[in-house]
Amino acid sequence: MALVAELEKIRQEVEAINTQVAALCEGLSEEDLAWRVEPGQWSIAEVLAHLQLTNQALLPRVDQAIEEARRRKLYSNGPFRLSIIGRLSLWFIEPPPRIKFPAPKPLRPLLKGPARDALPQFLESQQLVMQRVEASSGLDLARARVVPPVYSFVRTNLLALFTLFTCHERCHLWQASNVRQHLSPRLETPVSH
Repeated sequence: MALVAELEKIRQEVEAINTQVAALCEGLSEEDLAWRVEPGQWSIAEVLAHLQLTNQALLPRVDQAIEEARRRKLYSNGPFRLSIIGRLSLWFIEPPPRIKFPAPKPLRPLLKGPARDALPQFLESQQLVMQRVEASSGLDLARARVVPPVYSFVRTNLLALFTLFTCHERCHLWQASNVRQHLSPRLETPVSH
């Protein structure tokens, strides 16, 4: 299925994130994936669990927005542009983040099962998001409104939501990469018997 240019860009960003996350986790043990630089900071597995929870919370809202846009016959092939608020939000979130916000309570990571399961669960949630990106093609991404999870006082459009989605993931990929950097000396230390 051919996507409009803005959604094709999102698709490419999601693929790049998936590749980078898989590379980041490659060769890490269960203990490595669950390791924290300091108490209270997230491990790589917890970062992935947070992103998976965010995707899970996002899906019903996106489904509602797609259904409503179809019902209202909001169709267009663009081009679409982010609003000034959308561009400003990207500027704040793009790594390294300029302002750190605590994760809302429902999106704080909770590992359910082994830390090694965080990567496949995250990648599975990415596939579900990509299904929604594909389902949005042909809709007027600027007029299809969505209320993000947790922040119900905000209304945005599908273009901004998908764009912020990948930006949010890049921000946490940066965070997980920092954990991996701190972990690197531990990985290089030979195990004594």
